[in-house]
Amino acid sequence: MLFFTQTAGVPEIITSLFPNLPNFIAHVLATIVLIVVLSKLMYKPFRKTIRDRRNKINELLSEAVQKQTEANIGVKKAEALLQDAKSESSLIIQTSKVDADIQKTHIINEAHKYADIIKSQAEKDIAQERTKVEAEIKTTIVNVAFDAAEQILQKEINKTKNKQIVDEFIENLSK
Repeated sequence: MLFFTQTAGVPEIITSLFPNLPNFIAHVLATIVLIVVLSKLMYKPFRKTIRDRRNKINELLSEAVQKQTEANIGVKKAEALLQDAKSESSLIIQTSKVDADIQKTHIINEAHKYADIIKSQAEKDIAQERTKVEAEIKTTIVNVAFDAAEQILQKEINKTKNKQIVDEFIENLSK
């Protein structure tokens, strides 16, 4: 330090660098007062504002969690309703298929019964017509036989005449 004190203007710098004790204490006290005043006026309201914001954020988060929970419950209810609707529609489809099969079977059975009735009626009609036609044919054959016998008896019987009568008789039948 001796080196610094020997040059001109150095003592002024050293005295400027190291303030005197009363000034130093005044500066320290002013800094402490300033810190106390700032903490009272600025820091405590700042902390209160931060705390209020933190509480507001926590409230919003709690509200969001509650709404999310309600939404999840709503989604589960909707899924349950959808599943119930699917199972109910499946049951309705199965029931209608069974009903349709029953109706189909009933209609087919009725159609078979109706067809059997028509068939038996047709068979009866055919049998009656056959009986009628057979009776008519028998009557016609008997009449033709009587006519043929009458013609044969009226004429003389010989082979050539007999053959001629049979040929005429056959020709008359085809007409």
